[in-house]
Amino acid sequence: MAETADPKPKAPRKPRAPKTAAAASTPVAVKAKPVKKAATRKAAAPKAATARKPRATKAKASAGNTAWKAQADQIKEQAAKTARSAADSAKGKTGSAMQGLAKLIADTAGTVDAKLGPQYGDYARYAAEAVAGAAKSLDAKDVDQLVGEARDFVRKSPAVAIGAAAVVGFVMMRLAKGSGSDQA
Repeated sequence: MAETADPKPKAPRKPRAPKTAAAASTPVAVKAKPVKKAATRKAAAPKAATARKPRATKAKASAGNTAWKAQADQIKEQAAKTARSAADSAKGKTGSAMQGLAKLIADTAGTVDAKLGPQYGDYARYAAEAVAGAAKSLDAKDVDQLVGEARDFVRKSPAVAIGAAAVVGFVMMRLAKGSGSDQA
């Protein structure tokens, strides 16, 4: 392949001036495109008259927003009441379950004494007392206090909280898998 040389050397380009705010705001003359004559255009069918909706005024729009906000607030309050009643119910069930667990551990302490020795029976009694104390403190506190304590615990030791959440999630998953395979 042979290279061809340009017969005419090109002139170097002039650098463009940077655009400034003043240059951008100055009007630029634009050439108008030639307009075709009406005779050469095809006649278009007349458009059907369509009724336009009147535009909503600001008063109507703000009244609509106020209605939505009021409805959202009502739903929020209803959800808060439902969540509080569910939390109170769960707190009561947990407290009674912990009391039952403490009684079960205390009842089996005698059997542990006989089979493993008195030292292990004392451990069982100590565990029963600890579970009973936790149940009493759970019953004595309000749901808001429990939520506040949980927040403080997570702030103080987030790694332990994440680990506990992972363990609880794993146990719940195993329970769900176990209950699903029994029914099949």
